[in-house]
Amino acid sequence: MSAYKAAPRTVVEACFDPQGTASLDYVYDVAAAAGLSDQPVRLAIRRLEAAGVLRQEGRGRKGRLLLTDAGRLRADMDVRFIALAYAQDAGLAPWDGLWRLYTFSVPEQRRAERDALRVALTRLGAVALAPGAYVSPHDLLEELVGETSEATVGTYLITAEATRLIGPGFTGAVAVAERLWPAADTIEAYQPLADALGDESPGRDGSSAELIATALGLVDAFSRAMESDPLLPTELRPAPWPPSQLRHAFRERWAAIRKQAPDLSLFRAYDIPAMPSA
Repeated sequence: MSAYKAAPRTVVEACFDPQGTASLDYVYDVAAAAGLSDQPVRLAIRRLEAAGVLRQEGRGRKGRLLLTDAGRLRADMDVRFIALAYAQDAGLAPWDGLWRLYTFSVPEQRRAERDALRVALTRLGAVALAPGAYVSPHDLLEELVGETSEATVGTYLITAEATRLIGPGFTGAVAVAERLWPAADTIEAYQPLADALGDESPGRDGSSAELIATALGLVDAFSRAMESDPLLPTELRPAPWPPSQLRHAFRERWAAIRKQAPDLSLFRAYDIPAMPSA
Protein backbone atom coordinates (compact mmCIF):
# COMPACT_ATOMS: atom_id res chain seq x y z
CA MET A 1 0.00 0.00 0.00
CA SER A 2 1.10 3.56 -0.64
CA ALA A 3 2.01 5.69 2.38
CA TYR A 4 0.28 8.63 0.69
CA LYS A 5 -3.15 9.26 2.25
CA ALA A 6 -5.92 11.47 0.97
CA ALA A 7 -6.83 14.48 3.12
CA PRO A 8 -10.39 14.78 4.46
CA ARG A 9 -10.92 17.89 2.33
CA THR A 10 -10.00 15.88 -0.75
CA VAL A 11 -12.66 13.31 0.12
CA VAL A 12 -15.32 15.99 0.45
CA GLU A 13 -14.36 17.71 -2.81
CA ALA A 14 -14.20 14.39 -4.62
CA CYS A 15 -17.85 13.59 -4.06
CA PHE A 16 -19.56 16.54 -5.76
CA ASP A 17 -21.51 15.72 -8.90
CA PRO A 18 -21.55 18.01 -11.98
CA GLN A 19 -24.48 19.90 -10.44
CA GLY A 20 -22.44 20.80 -7.35
CA THR A 21 -24.19 18.43 -4.95
CA ALA A 22 -22.81 15.67 -2.71
CA SER A 23 -24.88 13.41 -0.46
CA LEU A 24 -23.39 13.01 2.99
CA ASP A 25 -23.92 9.26 3.08
CA TYR A 26 -21.75 8.94 -0.02
CA VAL A 27 -19.12 11.31 1.43
CA TYR A 28 -18.81 9.24 4.61
CA ASP A 29 -18.78 5.94 2.69
CA VAL A 30 -15.92 7.19 0.51
CA ALA A 31 -14.08 8.45 3.58
CA ALA A 32 -14.40 5.05 5.24
CA ALA A 33 -13.06 3.34 2.12
CA ALA A 34 -10.08 5.71 2.26
CA GLY A 35 -9.43 4.78 5.90
CA LEU A 36 -10.80 7.99 7.43
CA SER A 37 -13.22 8.26 10.33
CA ASP A 38 -16.25 10.55 10.25
CA GLN A 39 -14.82 13.16 12.65
CA PRO A 40 -12.04 14.63 10.44
CA VAL A 41 -14.46 14.69 7.52
CA ARG A 42 -17.03 16.63 9.57
CA LEU A 43 -14.27 19.06 10.54
CA ALA A 44 -13.29 19.50 6.89
CA ILE A 45 -16.94 20.19 6.01
CA ARG A 46 -17.22 22.83 8.74
CA ARG A 47 -14.04 24.54 7.56
CA LEU A 48 -15.18 24.57 3.94
CA GLU A 49 -18.55 25.93 5.04
CA ALA A 50 -16.86 28.67 7.10
CA ALA A 51 -14.75 29.55 4.06
CA GLY A 52 -17.89 29.98 1.98
CA VAL A 53 -17.11 27.09 -0.36
CA LEU A 54 -20.16 24.98 0.45
CA ARG A 55 -23.29 24.82 2.59
CA GLN A 56 -24.90 21.86 4.27
CA GLU A 57 -28.58 20.95 4.11
CA GLY A 58 -29.91 18.42 6.60
CA ARG A 59 -28.07 16.53 9.28
CA GLY A 60 -26.28 13.23 9.47
CA ARG A 61 -26.09 10.84 6.55
CA LYS A 62 -29.43 11.99 5.16
CA GLY A 63 -28.08 15.48 4.53
CA ARG A 64 -26.29 16.84 1.51
CA LEU A 65 -23.64 19.39 0.60
CA LEU A 66 -24.10 22.13 -1.99
CA LEU A 67 -21.37 24.22 -3.58
CA THR A 68 -21.90 27.95 -3.13
CA ASP A 69 -21.40 30.36 -6.01
CA ALA A 70 -17.86 30.93 -4.74
CA GLY A 71 -17.28 27.19 -4.53
CA ARG A 72 -18.53 26.68 -8.08
CA LEU A 73 -16.33 29.51 -9.32
CA ARG A 74 -13.27 27.95 -7.68
CA ALA A 75 -14.12 24.50 -9.06
CA ASP A 76 -14.60 25.92 -12.56
CA MET A 77 -11.29 27.76 -12.29
CA ASP A 78 -9.50 24.58 -11.26
CA VAL A 79 -10.95 22.81 -14.31
CA ARG A 80 -9.67 25.61 -16.55
CA PHE A 81 -6.19 25.38 -15.02
CA ILE A 82 -6.10 21.65 -15.65
CA ALA A 83 -7.22 22.16 -19.24
CA LEU A 84 -4.54 24.83 -19.72
CA ALA A 85 -1.84 22.54 -18.36
CA TYR A 86 -2.72 19.74 -20.76
CA ALA A 87 -3.12 22.12 -23.69
CA GLN A 88 0.35 23.53 -23.03
CA ASP A 89 1.79 20.03 -22.68
CA ALA A 90 0.32 19.13 -26.08
CA GLY A 91 1.68 22.29 -27.74
CA LEU A 92 -1.83 23.65 -28.27
CA ALA A 93 -1.44 26.82 -26.17
CA PRO A 94 1.78 28.52 -27.36
CA TRP A 95 3.07 31.56 -25.51
CA ASP A 96 2.45 34.88 -27.25
CA GLY A 97 5.75 36.28 -25.93
CA LEU A 98 4.15 38.90 -23.67
CA TRP A 99 4.88 39.46 -20.00
CA ARG A 100 1.85 40.79 -18.08
CA LEU A 101 2.58 43.28 -15.31
CA TYR A 102 0.08 43.83 -12.50
CA THR A 103 0.50 46.71 -10.04
CA PHE A 104 -1.73 48.09 -7.32
CA SER A 105 -1.64 50.58 -4.46
CA VAL A 106 -4.51 50.13 -2.04
CA PRO A 107 -5.17 52.44 0.94
CA GLU A 108 -4.57 50.98 4.39
CA GLN A 109 -8.26 51.21 5.24
CA ARG A 110 -8.88 48.85 2.32
CA ARG A 111 -6.36 46.30 3.54
CA ALA A 112 -8.73 43.37 2.90
CA GLU A 113 -8.91 44.23 -0.80
CA ARG A 114 -5.13 44.65 -0.97
CA ASP A 115 -4.60 41.28 0.66
CA ALA A 116 -7.17 39.69 -1.67
CA LEU A 117 -5.28 40.95 -4.73
CA ARG A 118 -1.96 39.75 -3.36
CA VAL A 119 -3.31 36.30 -2.46
CA ALA A 120 -5.11 35.95 -5.79
CA LEU A 121 -2.05 36.89 -7.85
CA THR A 122 0.12 34.47 -5.90
CA ARG A 123 -2.42 31.65 -6.25
CA LEU A 124 -2.57 32.30 -9.99
CA GLY A 125 1.20 31.89 -10.30
CA ALA A 126 2.26 35.53 -10.59
CA VAL A 127 5.50 36.56 -8.86
CA ALA A 128 6.23 39.82 -7.03
CA LEU A 129 8.90 41.97 -8.63
CA ALA A 130 8.47 44.59 -5.89
CA PRO A 131 5.79 45.40 -3.29
CA GLY A 132 2.52 45.75 -5.18
CA ALA A 133 4.06 44.80 -8.54
CA TYR A 134 3.62 41.31 -10.02
CA VAL A 135 4.45 39.61 -13.30
CA SER A 136 3.10 36.58 -15.18
CA PRO A 137 3.33 35.26 -18.74
CA HIS A 138 -0.46 34.77 -18.62
CA ASP A 139 -3.40 37.14 -18.89
CA LEU A 140 -4.96 36.75 -15.44
CA LEU A 141 -7.61 39.48 -15.47
CA GLU A 142 -10.63 37.20 -15.74
CA GLU A 143 -9.36 34.96 -12.96
CA LEU A 144 -8.50 37.97 -10.76
CA VAL A 145 -12.05 39.27 -11.05
CA GLY A 146 -13.32 35.86 -10.01
CA GLU A 147 -10.88 35.57 -7.12
CA THR A 148 -11.49 39.11 -5.79
CA SER A 149 -14.21 41.26 -7.38
CA GLU A 150 -14.75 43.38 -10.47
CA ALA A 151 -14.88 46.47 -8.26
CA THR A 152 -11.52 45.72 -6.62
CA VAL A 153 -9.80 45.01 -9.92
CA GLY A 154 -11.38 48.00 -11.65
CA THR A 155 -10.51 50.40 -8.83
CA TYR A 156 -6.97 49.44 -7.88
CA LEU A 157 -5.29 47.24 -10.47
CA ILE A 158 -3.09 48.65 -13.24
CA THR A 159 -1.92 46.27 -15.97
CA ALA A 160 0.66 46.49 -18.73
CA GLU A 161 2.24 44.19 -21.31
CA ALA A 162 5.91 43.96 -22.24
CA THR A 163 7.93 41.91 -24.67
CA ARG A 164 11.10 42.14 -22.57
CA LEU A 165 12.02 42.28 -18.89
CA ILE A 166 15.37 43.81 -17.97
CA GLY A 167 17.03 43.25 -14.61
CA PRO A 168 19.76 41.38 -12.75
CA GLY A 169 20.13 37.97 -14.36
CA PHE A 170 17.39 38.68 -16.92
CA THR A 171 19.30 37.70 -20.04
CA GLY A 172 16.33 36.31 -21.95
CA ALA A 173 12.84 34.93 -21.44
CA VAL A 174 14.01 31.51 -20.24
CA ALA A 175 16.46 33.11 -17.80
CA VAL A 176 13.69 35.37 -16.49
CA ALA A 177 11.47 32.34 -15.93
CA GLU A 178 14.20 30.43 -14.09
CA ARG A 179 15.03 33.45 -11.91
CA LEU A 180 11.41 34.12 -10.92
CA TRP A 181 9.95 30.58 -11.02
CA PRO A 182 12.86 28.16 -10.34
CA ALA A 183 12.31 24.88 -12.16
CA ALA A 184 13.58 22.85 -9.21
CA ASP A 185 10.82 24.15 -6.93
CA THR A 186 8.08 23.12 -9.34
CA ILE A 187 9.64 19.72 -10.00
CA GLU A 188 9.88 19.11 -6.24
CA ALA A 189 6.16 19.87 -5.86
CA TYR A 190 5.41 16.94 -8.18
CA GLN A 191 7.40 14.39 -6.17
CA PRO A 192 4.34 13.14 -4.19
CA LEU A 193 2.57 12.54 -7.50
CA ALA A 194 5.59 10.66 -8.82
CA ASP A 195 5.54 8.54 -5.65
CA ALA A 196 1.81 7.86 -5.97
CA LEU A 197 2.17 6.90 -9.64
CA GLY A 198 5.11 4.66 -8.82
CA ASP A 199 3.06 2.63 -6.34
CA GLU A 200 1.58 -0.25 -8.33
CA SER A 201 0.00 -2.11 -5.43
CA PRO A 202 -3.22 -0.21 -4.56
CA GLY A 203 -6.35 -1.32 -6.36
CA ARG A 204 -4.79 -4.46 -7.79
CA ASP A 205 -7.12 -6.72 -5.79
CA GLY A 206 -10.08 -5.10 -7.53
CA SER A 207 -11.89 -4.17 -4.30
CA SER A 208 -13.96 -1.01 -4.24
CA ALA A 209 -12.21 0.27 -1.12
CA GLU A 210 -8.76 -0.19 -2.64
CA LEU A 211 -9.79 1.50 -5.85
CA ILE A 212 -11.31 4.48 -4.04
CA ALA A 213 -8.22 4.86 -1.87
CA THR A 214 -6.02 4.75 -4.98
CA ALA A 215 -8.13 7.34 -6.80
CA LEU A 216 -8.17 9.70 -3.84
CA GLY A 217 -4.43 9.39 -3.24
CA LEU A 218 -3.62 10.06 -6.88
CA VAL A 219 -5.87 13.09 -7.17
CA ASP A 220 -4.74 14.51 -3.85
CA ALA A 221 -1.13 14.36 -5.06
CA PHE A 222 -2.07 15.75 -8.48
CA SER A 223 -4.07 18.63 -6.95
CA ARG A 224 -1.27 19.62 -4.57
CA ALA A 225 1.24 19.62 -7.41
CA MET A 226 -1.00 21.76 -9.59
CA GLU A 227 -1.53 24.26 -6.77
CA SER A 228 2.24 24.81 -6.65
CA ASP A 229 2.72 24.95 -10.42
CA PRO A 230 2.63 28.43 -12.04
CA LEU A 231 1.92 26.64 -15.35
CA LEU A 232 4.50 28.58 -17.31
CA PRO A 233 4.34 28.08 -21.08
CA THR A 234 6.51 25.18 -22.17
CA GLU A 235 8.68 27.61 -24.16
CA LEU A 236 9.95 28.89 -20.80
CA ARG A 237 10.82 25.49 -19.32
CA PRO A 238 13.61 23.00 -20.08
CA ALA A 239 12.75 20.02 -22.25
CA PRO A 240 11.83 17.39 -21.40
CA TRP A 241 9.77 18.92 -18.59
CA PRO A 242 9.14 16.39 -15.76
CA PRO A 243 5.78 17.86 -14.64
CA SER A 244 4.44 17.42 -18.18
CA GLN A 245 5.57 13.80 -18.18
CA LEU A 246 3.93 13.18 -14.80
CA ARG A 247 0.67 14.79 -15.91
CA HIS A 248 0.65 12.46 -18.90
CA ALA A 249 1.25 9.47 -16.64
CA PHE A 250 -1.52 10.63 -14.29
CA ARG A 251 -3.99 10.95 -17.18
CA GLU A 252 -3.22 7.40 -18.32
CA ARG A 253 -3.58 6.01 -14.79
CA TRP A 254 -6.81 7.93 -14.26
CA ALA A 255 -8.23 6.56 -17.52
CA ALA A 256 -7.34 3.04 -16.35
CA ILE A 257 -9.18 3.63 -13.07
CA ARG A 258 -12.23 4.85 -14.96
CA LYS A 259 -12.11 1.76 -17.18
CA GLN A 260 -11.83 -0.49 -14.15
CA ALA A 261 -14.75 1.24 -12.40
CA PRO A 262 -16.81 3.30 -14.91
CA ASP A 263 -19.47 4.04 -12.28
CA LEU A 264 -17.04 5.43 -9.72
CA SER A 265 -18.44 8.91 -9.09
CA LEU A 266 -15.31 10.78 -8.06
CA PHE A 267 -13.58 13.82 -9.51
CA ARG A 268 -15.26 13.99 -12.90
CA ALA A 269 -13.28 17.21 -13.50
CA TYR A 270 -10.14 15.10 -13.87
CA ASP A 271 -11.43 13.09 -16.83
CA ILE A 272 -9.05 14.83 -19.24
CA PRO A 273 -9.26 13.41 -22.76
CA ALA A 274 -6.09 12.67 -24.66
CA MET A 275 -4.97 15.61 -26.81
CA PRO A 276 -3.19 15.47 -30.15
CA SER A 277 0.13 17.20 -30.43
CA ALA A 278 0.21 20.50 -32.28
